[in-house]
Amino acid sequence: MKKVWNEKMELLSREEIEKIRLRRLRKQLKYCYTHSEFYKRKFDEVGLRPEEIKTWEDFRKVPPLMDKEEERESQRESLERFGHPFGMHLCCPPEKIIIAKTTGGTTGIPTFSYSFTPHDFDRWNEGSARGYWLAGLRPGDRVLFCFPLSGGWAGSIVKTPLQYMGILCLDLGAETPIEKIVDYTRMIRPNALMSTPSFAETLIESYPKITGKPVSELGIKKLLLTGEPGVAIPSIRKRMEEAFGGKWRDYLMINSEGFSSSCEAEPYQGLHEVALDLSIWAEDLIDIDTQKPIEVREGVIGEGLITSLDREGVPLIKYRLGDVIQVFTQPCICGYPGPGYRIKHLGRLNDRLFVEGISLFPIAVRDVITSFIPRVTGAMRIVLTEPPPEVKPPLKIKVEWGYGVEVHQLPELAREIEDRLFQLYRVRSKVEFVPPESLGRVTKKTPMFEEKYK
Repeated sequence: MKKVWNEKMELLSREEIEKIRLRRLRKQLKYCYTHSEFYKRKFDEVGLRPEEIKTWEDFRKVPPLMDKEEERESQRESLERFGHPFGMHLCCPPEKIIIAKTTGGTTGIPTFSYSFTPHDFDRWNEGSARGYWLAGLRPGDRVLFCFPLSGGWAGSIVKTPLQYMGILCLDLGAETPIEKIVDYTRMIRPNALMSTPSFAETLIESYPKITGKPVSELGIKKLLLTGEPGVAIPSIRKRMEEAFGGKWRDYLMINSEGFSSSCEAEPYQGLHEVALDLSIWAEDLIDIDTQKPIEVREGVIGEGLITSLDREGVPLIKYRLGDVIQVFTQPCICGYPGPGYRIKHLGRLNDRLFVEGISLFPIAVRDVITSFIPRVTGAMRIVLTEPPPEVKPPLKIKVEWGYGVEVHQLPELAREIEDRLFQLYRVRSKVEFVPPESLGRVTKKTPMFEEKYK
């Protein structure tokens, strides 16, 4: 059995792949400059022409060219001027676009980042297949696919690489009544699940209530769960894997770029880049405060900029994702032979809080809370009484106490959690406990905040 999906590309040396990337980068920049009014204007604004970028260092000096809001503005302009929503950064005739899918719109108006020409659709399936292969999927698997199907990108785009690989996909959608999902699942008997961790948690809790049996009786051994924090938090990962009797892998194909997936190594080693010939991400870091380029080295933290390679429809060049990542340049203990770096997702810049001047991401708070499972269920909300990012101390956190925990035990448990947060992050906090399941359960993406100021 082959180790990787595409042995021709994934087994190249770092030196070999860098030659391919530089050649494709220069070609992509020239293509964007000559085919897009948006990119021509952006390059002219920074005083650069594509032919002047001859080395990787030349490219690193170019400042960010687009972010999510600029992408939305680009879409609004193309709608007004040309009657299509793909943006002024579209580099081909709109008639060549055969698939038009948007992001989920969790941070605002959805963008058409998942819009493909036939060439780009092949590119998407190829890059995604490499990540799915590393995550353990194989031809002949049967996948229960339970992302939302009613809108956004996941409905039809994330599953197409499965068919490309020869994998059966049972796509029910997270909005389907859980009873119907359970009925169909018991008939098809999938061996893999693709969903958010929130949906997987709902299935763990609902399956015994509906069938009288644990969810492990389904035989789902491959868990590809993404879209939320969890796989890097030992307590959450342990609960999920023990409940299903399988192994959890994470993967990421953000804005149809940055193809990456986690491996089987313990503890969690981050996401392996699997398609260096298709996009740039980890190697183009900027400081999260100054937006200046920073050196890529082992363990460095910054905001990654996405640049498409070999994309003809709506390529992204120096695109600010707003995601804070940590990059690891050393080989992984799993032995994955690809030349890519590894990435750990630390949080979104938009979610970052400042408590008495201390920078704090919600995922760090959740990590602390879930470390107290089973005395807590793991469900929590950060309560905001005023617009972020500035938070007046103490940081207010609503937490579900665990099943079987007595009310008289809660004050001491609250002190333990508050002390742990202060020890790790020097942040003063106040924990408010609520009964199990009172924060509700969702099958899509669990919110991290309770915004009382709205």
